[in-house]
Amino acid sequence: MNAPAGRDAGATPDGIAGLRIALVGPLPPPAGGMANQTAQLASLLRDAGAIVDVVQVNPPWRPAWAASVRGLRAALRLPPYLWHLWRAAGQAQLFHVMANSGWSWHLHAAPAIWIARLRGKGVLLNYRGGEAEAFLARRASLVRFSMRRAHQVVVPSTFLAEVFRRHGVSAQIVPNIVDLALFRPSDCAAPHASILIARHLEPLYDHATALRAFAIVRRSLPHAHLTICGEGPELQRLQQLAQILDVSDAVHFAGKLDNAAMAGQYRLCDLALNPSLADNQPISILEAWASGVPVVSTGVGGVPHLVRDQINAVLVPPQDPAAMAQAMLSVLQHPSRAWSLASAGRQAARRYAWPQVAPLLMAQYRLVLKRPPAVGYTALVSTLLFPVHEMLKRHRSVSLRRNMERSQWWSPQQLEALQLQRLRALLLHASEHVPYFRQLYTRLNFDANRVHDLRDLRCLPILNKAEINRHRDDFVAENAGPLRRFNTGGSSGEPLIFFQGKDRVSHDVAAKWRATRWWGVDIGDREALMWGSPIELNAQDRWRMRRDRLLRSLLLPAFDLSPARLDDYLGRLQRLRPAMLFGYPSAMCLLVRHAHSRRIALDGLGVKVVFVTAERLYDEQRALLERAFAAPVANGYGGRDAGFLAHECPEGGMHITAEDVIIEIVDAQGAPVAPGDSGAILVTHLASRDFPFIRYATGDVGALDTRPCPCGRGLPLLKRVEGRVTDFVVARDGTVMHGLALIYVLRDLPEIRAFKIIQESLDTTRVLLVSVSGLPPALRLSIISQFRARLGASVEILIDEVTDIPAEASGKHRYVISKVSSH
Repeated sequence: MNAPAGRDAGATPDGIAGLRIALVGPLPPPAGGMANQTAQLASLLRDAGAIVDVVQVNPPWRPAWAASVRGLRAALRLPPYLWHLWRAAGQAQLFHVMANSGWSWHLHAAPAIWIARLRGKGVLLNYRGGEAEAFLARRASLVRFSMRRAHQVVVPSTFLAEVFRRHGVSAQIVPNIVDLALFRPSDCAAPHASILIARHLEPLYDHATALRAFAIVRRSLPHAHLTICGEGPELQRLQQLAQILDVSDAVHFAGKLDNAAMAGQYRLCDLALNPSLADNQPISILEAWASGVPVVSTGVGGVPHLVRDQINAVLVPPQDPAAMAQAMLSVLQHPSRAWSLASAGRQAARRYAWPQVAPLLMAQYRLVLKRPPAVGYTALVSTLLFPVHEMLKRHRSVSLRRNMERSQWWSPQQLEALQLQRLRALLLHASEHVPYFRQLYTRLNFDANRVHDLRDLRCLPILNKAEINRHRDDFVAENAGPLRRFNTGGSSGEPLIFFQGKDRVSHDVAAKWRATRWWGVDIGDREALMWGSPIELNAQDRWRMRRDRLLRSLLLPAFDLSPARLDDYLGRLQRLRPAMLFGYPSAMCLLVRHAHSRRIALDGLGVKVVFVTAERLYDEQRALLERAFAAPVANGYGGRDAGFLAHECPEGGMHITAEDVIIEIVDAQGAPVAPGDSGAILVTHLASRDFPFIRYATGDVGALDTRPCPCGRGLPLLKRVEGRVTDFVVARDGTVMHGLALIYVLRDLPEIRAFKIIQESLDTTRVLLVSVSGLPPALRLSIISQFRARLGASVEILIDEVTDIPAEASGKHRYVISKVSSH
C-alpha cells in the first residue's frame, strides 16, 4: 500500500497492521478539535493497516427537531450508542476512547469503558480538555472510579498529565497529531495584516476579548482584517460587539469549516490568535505552526507547556485586550520577528506529525494488549493462591508489586525523590545497626544526616566482594530478622557469601513479577525455568515441588545439560506448553540447538516471551531464541547478590528498578563517567537493611541511557550491559577489548560445536573446544594466527580439544573468562 502524501510509510510501528480497534469519539460535523482528531486518527490507523470501527458519540439527529430539546437529545442517542458499543466490543481487540469533561464523560466515555471491560477487551482512555482540573475537582471520586477501569490512560500534554497525577491517576503522553501535508506554508509571503481565530464560538474561548484587542490593532493598522472560524451560541453577541466596537466591516464570521477549508484559511492569514480562558494542547496552534503562521495566545492551562514564549509563540494574560493587541502589533509590524516565530513554529510542528506520534501510540496499544489475563486459573493463582503463599512466608511482594506498577509511571524527578528518601533511611539504619558501616562512617567522618542529594553517596568507598567476605559478620544488622545464606558461583573470581532477609526477597520477587506482567505473563501462567545450581536443587523438598506444581512453574536445572537430559527437558516443555521461559540465555540456546539436531520444532509451544537473565545476552542468542520459539526475547539484568536490577520492556527499554536500586557508572578510578559512556556498575540496593549492599561493585560493565523510553515509564534506562569485567581480555600491549573480538573467530566455524576461551595471563590464552570430527591442522593454525593478531604475536595460544565443556557451578555457560585485570 502506498503511503498518503506527506506521510512516512516506513514510520508505521510494528504490530498495527491487522489490529482491530473500536475508536469511540465524535466526528465532524461540527469540525471541532476532538472530532477532527478522531476522524484523522481513524484514517491514519486504517492507512497503517488497522481495522477501525468508529463508534460515533454525536451521530446526526433523527428526527432533526430533537436537537433543540436538550434532555430528549441524550435520551434518543444513548440506547443506539450503547448497542453500537456492545456490538463493537464483540469484534475489537481494544477500545480507544476519546474522552472529555462534563456530561460527555458520563454519557460517552464511562459507558464505553465499562462495556469494554464487561466483554473482556482492553481499554485505552485518551482524555483531553482544558477544563479537566475543575471537572476532576468536582467529581473526583466518581470519575476516578470509572477511569481506573481503563488499562492505560493517555493525555496529549504534560499539563494534563500533571493534573491527573494530582488526582491520583497515572497518565502517559501521546500528543495530538497535525497533518503536515494538509497544513503547509503559503507560497505567497506578502503581509496584509490578516488575523485568524480558529475556535468555536463558546464563552470558554473568549472571542469578546479578541474583538476588543482587534479594535486596538485597527488604530495602528487600519487595513487589518479578522476572520473567525467556527460556530456556537456566542455568534449573535459577538456580531453585536463588533458593531459596537466599529470593526464589523473588518471582521468575517466564516462559520464551520472542514479541515481542507481551514488549511486554506491559515495560508491566507498573517497571524493566528488563540484567546482562550482555559486550554490544553490547542490543535489550532499546531495547525498554525505547520502552516508557517506566527501565533499569539493566552498563557492558560497547558499552553505554556506546549509553546516557548517569545521563541515559537507570544503569550499574553487572558482577558487583557491591551496586552493582546500589543503582542499582535509586535508581530504584524515587524516582519523579521514574524518570520522568526513562524520558522520556530514549523520546527516544533514536526514533533506532532504521525511518524513521530505513531510509535508512542502503538507503545500504549501494546501495553493494553499485553495485559496479563484476568480470568481462569492464572487469575486464581495471582489474586488468591500466590498472595496467600507470600503472606504465610511473611513476604510483602504483593503490595510492593502494586506500588511499583503505580510508581513506574512517575516522573524521573519523583523517582529520584523516592530514591533519596529511601537512601537516607538505609544509610541512617546502617550507621545505627550495622557494625561495618558504623566503623566506616566513624573512620570517614561521614554523617548520614547530611545526605541531601544522591550524589552524596559518592562520599562512601566502593564495596567489593573481597571486602564483604573479609568482614561478613560485621555486615549483618544487629536487629536483622531471619536471614538466608546465599553465595555467587565465583565464575569471575572469588565467590561471594552473603545473607538476605525477607524484605530484600520481597522486593526482588515484586521487581521480577512487575517485569513479566509487562509482557502479558502473570504469576500462575505456565512457566519453565532453566536455572539453578546443585546447592539450590538440594533444597527441593516435597513441599516446594508441590508448590511449584500448584503455581504451574517447572524448574529445569541448568547445571548438567547432557543430551539425555535435554531430551527429557524437551518432552517436559511439550507437555507443559509454557507461556514464559526464564533463565540463562546460554542454557536455552543449548536446548534450542539440541532441538534442531533432533528436528523438534519449538515455535508451536505457545511461548509469549523468553526472559533471559544472569548473563550477557548476545545478538546471535537473541535471534536464535526468537526464531526458535516464535516469541520476543526480554533481557533482564541482575544477580543473586545485587538483585533484579533492570528489565527490558516490549518497547526495548532496559528499565532500572529505580524504586529499589541506585545504579552508578564509574571509571577505573571510581569517578562517575559521562552519561552514555561505559564503566563499572555500582549498585546500592535500598531494600538490603539486614545485610546492606551500598556502592557494591557488581563486576559488570555497562552504560546509562539518557533518552526516555516510548512506553512512557519514568524509570531510568540502562543503555547497555557489556558483560562482566572478566568478559574483557587484555592484549599483550595493555589494550582492553571485549571477548567478542575472540568469540567472532570461533563462533561461525562449522567445524566447531562448542568452545570456551580462558585468558590465563598476558602471555597465555587457552581455548577449549568441541569439534565435529577433529580440528584440521590448517584451521588450528588459522585460529592461533587470528588470536595472536588480537592479543599479541608472542602470546601462547593453547588449543585443547575436549568432548564436553561443563557449565559453571551455577549452570551458566560462559564463552570467555579472563584472569587478567583490565584496570
